[in-house]
Amino acid sequence: MATTHTTAKYLREVDRLPDGGSVRIGPIDLKPLLGLWRNANSRTWGISTVELVERDGQVRAHAWATDPHAGVIRDWGEVPLDGLYADGPTSNNVCGYRATFDLGHARTQIQANMLHSVMVCAAFTTFTDGSGRVNYLSREFLHRRGAQSTDDLPPPSASDDDPACARGDDRLPMLAAPIVPDRLLTRWRNTDAATKGIPEVSISLRDGQPCLRVTAAGPDGPIDWGEVPITLYTDISVTGGGRSAAEPGAPHYADIRATDGGPAFFASFDHGFMRVHVQARFNIGILPFVIFNEFLDDSGRADYFQREVFVR
Repeated sequence: MATTHTTAKYLREVDRLPDGGSVRIGPIDLKPLLGLWRNANSRTWGISTVELVERDGQVRAHAWATDPHAGVIRDWGEVPLDGLYADGPTSNNVCGYRATFDLGHARTQIQANMLHSVMVCAAFTTFTDGSGRVNYLSREFLHRRGAQSTDDLPPPSASDDDPACARGDDRLPMLAAPIVPDRLLTRWRNTDAATKGIPEVSISLRDGQPCLRVTAAGPDGPIDWGEVPITLYTDISVTGGGRSAAEPGAPHYADIRATDGGPAFFASFDHGFMRVHVQARFNIGILPFVIFNEFLDDSGRADYFQREVFVR
């Protein structure tokens, strides 16, 4: 165990350490994370399997996805994690990770967190091929298969000649529809009035660019983080009343009329001594935030994951 004495910088109460205080944490315990994870939905059009391994002191993610239209399982390859996160700034319990896959026609960042032994896998896809398809968010729920085993890995698939799709979701017709941010553009307050994290956020347009402003909780009052631009994503995971309108055999969200939610978004704040990555998705009137916090100072605090939920 390492003991670090520090006067830590902070921009919200939840990250504050008393002057002269100490942090006692060991390395993040990787055991609950490592191994093979399978999608709970055997009919997914998206990520079917993720394997997490530790090799040469580095945690790496290997992902596979399904493309029913082409009849193949697509191997996304293996990449080092962008970040590994505990469940609090003074904890070594693993809670989440981020990993980015360059797929040629698109770039997908998996932002995953552990919830009751389930891996909630949010995948933010940005198309880079000029196809006109909009960015999109998908969410998958994976369960752990235990020890790593090559017998459990997806079977090899015949290759096909369609480089524009890394999974079936890339073919959804709703990806041709523009992303409208209107439902996001307002002031949002935390459902927990006593939060020590972020009591309030607001989203507004600046010269046509949606921007996020965060007001955090400080010991002596609110702390304004300022504004950063956000990247919008169509949320293909939302539900709605148009399921019967979808093509037979396709996920209900394949039809644009199936959505009753709003867009999702991703944003990052760089405060010098720490970075904060925020993902959010409008769903049934609420705005859940999933937050990945990274400390760049020598305070000894662990990078960590947290959730906040906002309403109008």
